[in-house]
Amino acid sequence: MAAGRSGRDQKRSPRVNLRLVSVGIALVVSAMLLGAAVYESVVLAPNLQGAPTSLEHARGFYHVTNPGVFFRVLSPATQLFLLVALVCNWRPTPGTRWGLAGALALAILADVITFQFHYPRNAILFIAPLTNAPADLNRVAAQWATGNYVRIVVVLTVVVLVMVSTVRIARETAPGERRLS
Repeated sequence: MAAGRSGRDQKRSPRVNLRLVSVGIALVVSAMLLGAAVYESVVLAPNLQGAPTSLEHARGFYHVTNPGVFFRVLSPATQLFLLVALVCNWRPTPGTRWGLAGALALAILADVITFQFHYPRNAILFIAPLTNAPADLNRVAAQWATGNYVRIVVVLTVVVLVMVSTVRIARETAPGERRLS
């Protein structure tokens, strides 16, 4: 206790707003997922055209690791943090709850798209022998790129839902004199 001050006069340290922290972390990881997906569309996908030479180069470049390693960590982490945010914000406001539940459902949908649509094409482009006709390989690469745009729209919607939830929570939990209207 400071000299000359009673315990009542000391200011308490601010409490951690678990609702806001949990949704903030979910926003960061979902935005990372969006950024990585956009990067793949801008940088990776155009380089897959021109098969089989382009695919031989891509396979050579990805001889140590590949984007899948990153996404196999980030995507479940996004879903986990969305679930934590949903649990932390379940009771206070139904609008926030449903926004976060929708974001979690869409994050899971993005993985379903990945497993059902992209993985089979990844196997053709990056694992199977390059014995298919170049036109067929280019078609598969174009399908992969188009599917990635769909995935980007889904993940962008996740980010928007989490952003809206973040603003709602910030408004709901702001101290009275600093509350946003």
